[in-house]
Amino acid sequence: MKASKYLLLLLLPTIFATSALGQLRRPGFVTVDREDSTSSNLVKEDGAIYLEEMLVDEIFGKTNKAAPIYSSLQGDRWIGNLIPGRKAILLAVSDKAYRVRAHAKQGQVAGWVSKAAIDGFPERFEENLLKFHARWVAVKELIDNHQVALGMTVEEVTLSIGPPDKRSSKITGEGRTDVLEYISYQRVPQQVPGFDSLGRPVTTTQYVEVESGRVTVEFSDDMVSSISETEGIDLAQNGRYPSVPCPVILF
Repeated sequence: MKASKYLLLLLLPTIFATSALGQLRRPGFVTVDREDSTSSNLVKEDGAIYLEEMLVDEIFGKTNKAAPIYSSLQGDRWIGNLIPGRKAILLAVSDKAYRVRAHAKQGQVAGWVSKAAIDGFPERFEENLLKFHARWVAVKELIDNHQVALGMTVEEVTLSIGPPDKRSSKITGEGRTDVLEYISYQRVPQQVPGFDSLGRPVTTTQYVEVESGRVTVEFSDDMVSSISETEGIDLAQNGRYPSVPCPVILF
């Protein structure tokens, strides 16, 4: 299954920002306004990875035995006993337990249960989830700060600094390449000679938009491979662009 099936929720409702509110960057960059779709009233416990923040699609496991389920990782409040052989929706992962939504004898519940009681997840799922989460944290920080990095996808760059002013794509035998160009402008005053209503010579001031900077982001197979900029725009950190790992395929 492709990694795009498990896009960051912070990229919704776009991934290419198609439904976000884009604006022209004149002058300077204007970023994309978006609603935080990752907000939740759920109290998150330390040491756990919550999937609702990161994934669009739900991940399903299966209860393999009757097991108690608790409201917290500490097991301080019992909320039911899971029914074996039922579907379990994975909500969060800690070192020793899963948070799931599943059927118990008391009805549908959501809570923490021993990992031994749930199976059906792909091989090396938790290993890949740790890598996926680490990259998600890094990319989220870049997007929050409106920065770009080597290894980001087209979707992530678009969300971070907005839709491009120009875009081009090319497919060759070596793969697909995309180029996004971001242009900033400044208003420059110009003195324009003319005549008033009585025919007397006058000079008026008009403002013309002039390109003041440009960032070109190149992608190879949907990952940033190079970033170039002209004077007037600086998206780098201390003169360097950071990098993030390649997107992780959960399964």
